[in-house]
Amino acid sequence: MMAAELLWLLIAAIGGAYSWASGSPYPLTNAVLFGAFVSIGFEFLVIHGAFQKSASVSFVLALIHPVSTVLVVRTPELTEHLDPVAATCGAVATALLVSFPLLLRRKKTSLGHDALSLFQAFMKTWTAGDSAQLEEAIAEHSEEVDVITKVLRFRTKDGDTYLVLPGVHPGPFHPVGSYDLPGIITRAFKELGPVMTLHRPGGHERNLATQADTSRYVHDVFELAKTITSHKEHAFLRGPLYAHVGGATVSSSAFGDDLVLTISFAPLGSDDIDTRYEDKLAKTASELGFDLSVVDAHNSINSNLQSPAIDDQGWRRLFEDTRISEARRISIAYSHSSEVGFVGKGDLTENGLGLFMIEVGGTKSALVLADANNSVSVLRAQVAAALGSAGYGLVEFCTSDSHNLAARGLTAERGYEALGEATPPASVADVSVKMASLAASRLAPAEYGSAKLKSSVRVFGSRALGEFASLAQASSDFSKSYFRLAVIAAAALMLASILF
Repeated sequence: MMAAELLWLLIAAIGGAYSWASGSPYPLTNAVLFGAFVSIGFEFLVIHGAFQKSASVSFVLALIHPVSTVLVVRTPELTEHLDPVAATCGAVATALLVSFPLLLRRKKTSLGHDALSLFQAFMKTWTAGDSAQLEEAIAEHSEEVDVITKVLRFRTKDGDTYLVLPGVHPGPFHPVGSYDLPGIITRAFKELGPVMTLHRPGGHERNLATQADTSRYVHDVFELAKTITSHKEHAFLRGPLYAHVGGATVSSSAFGDDLVLTISFAPLGSDDIDTRYEDKLAKTASELGFDLSVVDAHNSINSNLQSPAIDDQGWRRLFEDTRISEARRISIAYSHSSEVGFVGKGDLTENGLGLFMIEVGGTKSALVLADANNSVSVLRAQVAAALGSAGYGLVEFCTSDSHNLAARGLTAERGYEALGEATPPASVADVSVKMASLAASRLAPAEYGSAKLKSSVRVFGSRALGEFASLAQASSDFSKSYFRLAVIAAAALMLASILF
């Protein structure tokens, strides 16, 4: 209503200026009449375009404000000398605006969900947190797939710590599907012990379709974790070893035959690593007796996106070096940013940062995980330098790729802020050192165990992802073209109503 009122006042001001110049009251009254019609069309556009499914109900609601305003402020010039030209031009302008959402409904997905309904579902989700309509559409387009989740359990005298390598992806945005996967797993594991949910290869095609699907998946992971038996004789580590393969910085840590490989491209750009790379690396590792899990560090937002040089022989050399390296007894510990009083800003979820420390042969190395969606490209180097100065090695600095903060506002063009854009990078480096010192004071010999979960889940899927993206692009292109023509036509109609 506010926007419609301002638009109406602008049109009236133009008519008033012409009335003043011409000495006639009719350009002003014609502009007021034309503005009333434009307000009707504008309010219909917003109400039906974003909130109300019924076109007839939307039109009735759109009439209330302009019609009541005209009845309250009616003048003899407006009511007794109704200009048919102004009325006709106004009606045409209203039709232009009313037609847009009706035409947008003609663009549909393969299952009949039209672009306007999907936009309404998004607005309902974004403004009211009600994702039921949007999740229903996503679920109908989803596909059933089998995914593998790996859970590592470390037990010390102080309790258990878990590393979860999920087969699904966080996303797409609050509060849809698996948007808060790391946070949900953390809350579910509360009675078992601290957990770090790392980011595996795969993108938004692996988003779980609904919150209900996410709850079921996390429950299954939780039940699996409870069954894992840890053993002292399995708590030996080969590594961590480090290498540069192509443009990637890689660490390799083998707990028995479980090989955990982290891949970082910082300070170059990195996004979701394709699952095909993990599949090929896993095949190479299995030839050397390893069951490989890849951690996509997802820690450097930069337009210069990189992918693993999958045919580089450096991967096999790293696996071979890991195989022949000495297996040494490990001590482990865990700490969390909340324990040292650290609170991030809008680029870090309430799940904060976790640090998993491994000590082998007197060397202490830290795996740091931030529950955030990527990070600025300089952050990894700053964390590594700060830890190094304090006497600790860095296994890797990772983000979980949580989408809990995505689409929460309009602060960033990409829909979220990467860690380091709101929270100062220096403070992240500083808290990493504090967490490392706290973890070092807790180090204790560990027992180790692991297990895999094969789940059949509903994910968004690459086909549906492409279809929704194509529909969104087509709708955007249509909207831009339509509104360019509508603005030109409306301006011409306004001038006609005032001048003639």
